[in-house]
Amino acid sequence: MYRRTLPSILVLAAISVFSSVGDAAAAKAKAKRPPILAVLTDGVGEKLYGAPKLNKVLLVGKTLSAICDGGTATWKVSDVGDKGELTGRFVSGSKTKHCLLLSVNREIAHAPAKARPTPTDKQLTDAKAAALVALTPKKGDAPTKIDVVVFHDGESFIAIAQTKLAASDKGSCTDKGAVVVLAEKAEGAWKPFFRPQPKQKNVCGYSFFTHGDVDGDGKDEIALRIDKADEVGYRVLKRSKGSYDVIAR
Repeated sequence: MYRRTLPSILVLAAISVFSSVGDAAAAKAKAKRPPILAVLTDGVGEKLYGAPKLNKVLLVGKTLSAICDGGTATWKVSDVGDKGELTGRFVSGSKTKHCLLLSVNREIAHAPAKARPTPTDKQLTDAKAAALVALTPKKGDAPTKIDVVVFHDGESFIAIAQTKLAASDKGSCTDKGAVVVLAEKAEGAWKPFFRPQPKQKNVCGYSFFTHGDVDGDGKDEIALRIDKADEVGYRVLKRSKGSYDVIAR
């Protein structure tokens, strides 16, 4: 009869432990995955990379929750294309052009969001002034136009500012979208909190897409659009201690 030696038993035990730990970590990571299925632009949904596989049979005719500029809406799927594109219509709530479509049909914690303070005219003015300084390149002129959105994200007031800057002659982009997120540290004091910087040559910049409390923890995530020389991508980011972390793309 074959008898295992002590070393072989220990090796098998170690493999079993590491396998269990690995499975648990994978399950934990999957459980933490935000329920974002796609981004909605002008009534058409584009599946996010890494989102669950789309099942046309199960999705067509189904109503799903959508997060649009901090509010909720209900979106009904009418078709799923061969490349994963979704078409449908809003049946309640927001009719905005930019939304995050969730893979679940449930109410996200928006009761706290309704009770959040709204920015004053002075806050808007101060945020825009700080954003203009933050978006002005070290070498070059200040942008002639910037768009600023100010809202309370559940922790503090933040401002998301965006503009278009002239691109380098070396790249393939005609211009580059620049985004900066500022946080209100004190009354009238806005400080840059997050500024995405492209690491690839074919990235033509960023623009603000939408925001909302995707995971229901009381704090809004933000979504950015990434313009590339040959395609468009998206990133959904969650506020961390001193910046933002990518949670979906």
